[in-house]
Amino acid sequence: MATVSVHTAHNVRIDYQTATVGARIGAFCVDLLIVTGVYVFVLYVLDQYRVGIDGAVVFRLVPLFWLLGYFFGWEMLGRGQTPGKWLLRLRVIRPDGRDPTPADFLIRAVFLLPDVVFTFGMAAILSIVLGRHRQRLGDLVARTVVIQTHNRETVSLAEIRQIRQRDEHRPSFPAVQRLSEEDMLVVKQSLFRYRRYPNEAHRGALELLADRLAGLLDVRRTERGDSSERFLETLLLDYIVLTR
Repeated sequence: MATVSVHTAHNVRIDYQTATVGARIGAFCVDLLIVTGVYVFVLYVLDQYRVGIDGAVVFRLVPLFWLLGYFFGWEMLGRGQTPGKWLLRLRVIRPDGRDPTPADFLIRAVFLLPDVVFTFGMAAILSIVLGRHRQRLGDLVARTVVIQTHNRETVSLAEIRQIRQRDEHRPSFPAVQRLSEEDMLVVKQSLFRYRRYPNEAHRGALELLADRLAGLLDVRRTERGDSSERFLETLLLDYIVLTR
């Protein structure tokens, strides 16, 4: 199982499962069906209104620009997702934790030419299968990677409620409201991994995360207690109670 590690703004590492070649082909086929369907519909409308357009331009250049524009526009506006990627639960991200830029998406779109169009997809398939992070040429140049957003080790905010009963819970750290839902999912995932694999590495990660959040929230050592696990669990419960 290929994974890629992404460091968040709080210097916390999250491991994502990279998209398989089968999932990427499936997403591309869905997008290709949409591209073809819209193109055929436009041609039909133009024919009905008898719009005079050079046939060579229509059948050679327009589909090419439409294909590249479709992927560039959807990935840029969809935060790394096209309709096909959304359906297959895939997303384009950058391993450095920053959001991909329009230039990154443009590079990915342009490299569809050597990756897919000129080589009938063989260049992309070989690069994905043989690459460490399952990247096609466009990913390598743009420094992006396609991940699966339904990683089995990620959790939803709803699962946080399973940690402990929150009835009559009185928040201890109201400043936790400054954190985002993504931050809370990182906390939950860290607790999940530590409880599933209680080794020194995961305990150290838990300690580092607790220290980091305590610093962001201006929580003193005497206030958070000696247990990093209990401190992070309390932060989760406080977040639920204060933001529900």
